[in-house]
Amino acid sequence: MGGVKTVFFVLLLYIPLTKAQTLFFEENFNCTVGDISGQNGWTTLGTDNVDNLNVVSGNLSYTDYSSGAVFNSVHVISGGSKDECVQEFHTANIISGVLYLSLLIKVNSSGTDGNNDGYFLCLMSESGTTNFCRLSVVDAGSGNLQFGIQKNTDGGRSLTTSSYSNSGFPTFLLVMKYDFSTETTSLFVNPALSGSEPGSTDAINNTGSAISDLRRIQIRQGGGATDCDVQIDGIRISDAWSQAPLPVELISFSALVVDEGIKLNWRTETEVNNYGFDVERSSTPLGTIWKTIGFVNGNGNSNSPKEYSFIDKDITGGKYFYRLKQIDNDGTFTYSKVIDIEADKPLNYKLDQNYPNPFNPVTTIKFTIPEANKVTLKVFNVIGEEVAKIVDQWTEAGTHEINFDGTGLNSGIYFYRIKAGDFVTIRKMTLLK
Repeated sequence: MGGVKTVFFVLLLYIPLTKAQTLFFEENFNCTVGDISGQNGWTTLGTDNVDNLNVVSGNLSYTDYSSGAVFNSVHVISGGSKDECVQEFHTANIISGVLYLSLLIKVNSSGTDGNNDGYFLCLMSESGTTNFCRLSVVDAGSGNLQFGIQKNTDGGRSLTTSSYSNSGFPTFLLVMKYDFSTETTSLFVNPALSGSEPGSTDAINNTGSAISDLRRIQIRQGGGATDCDVQIDGIRISDAWSQAPLPVELISFSALVVDEGIKLNWRTETEVNNYGFDVERSSTPLGTIWKTIGFVNGNGNSNSPKEYSFIDKDITGGKYFYRLKQIDNDGTFTYSKVIDIEADKPLNYKLDQNYPNPFNPVTTIKFTIPEANKVTLKVFNVIGEEVAKIVDQWTEAGTHEINFDGTGLNSGIYFYRIKAGDFVTIRKMTLLK
């Protein structure tokens, strides 16, 4: 960015970008604070109330997890009447293969050891409640928790073999898996996010009848003193571990202010069918309006680290939010987390030397203005005749790049002059054909 010679802000986050198989559903609760029903596709189940299922300000985050930490979260409040909200996570019934549900959870209070206590969320069939995979949390004593999974009403609940400290109310990452072929429900608690699916689970349940189909997700408050009080964020549903919790591709994403504008840098560890990255920007605090400002080609398939960068040159000052949309060759895509950076306005007027120079027949001219102004940019030959008018308009503050095409001109020396308010300067360029 013109007039700024040193980097004065650096933001570096280690951020996951999950590799797409099929991401059926993602919920980061970009909703208005209040009842969840009626927002983002959530509807009340039957005649149940939703008084105890509320969107609250604030979010949850977990190191290297690809969702959450952006907008709000949902609070499942203990006590009161039974409250249930549902929505379809897929347009058709899932009847085969493997399904993964991952989410972030903070437990304020948990249920007891009863079979249905502490039940807060499930995957369920298209209609009715006879096909489901439940998630629950119970009090293990001494400030510890156990998480539970249950398949259908005719099967008992399985609790994690280990208990987990709830001291300080930490955020847990849960991944529930249902395998239609083995009719088995599995649960992973705080799994490692540096490789493939772990070989061992924290809980497994294969009792109860087989599940014929799964299509909806339900958030539930059971009603009563033995139910849990939890905060939920970052829900993802997929048919692959690599699209549910795993961040194996994008290992860093950073933004810094440089002379040309805001430079984004990111690095991948491995790539599979990576077509490339759309670079998206927002200037709204919650990232509700995104604009694609560029595209960077991917490396297809790679088992070695790859580094990428992009410079956003259309900067006028203020706070900017960025994210990457990673696109596969088959068109599937996923988003990185959002990073933000504060950029000051340019300090000085500036006209840079064109590049390349000499040129044939196209060259780029870059200029910087610290405030909005009427700008004219003209090209003259050696005897002072105007041969081209490149810019003649009101221009916003910032750094701008303009391509100049000298196809209709003879080889030789030319001069380009900028005028913006009281600022006037001239530079020389050479056209060689």
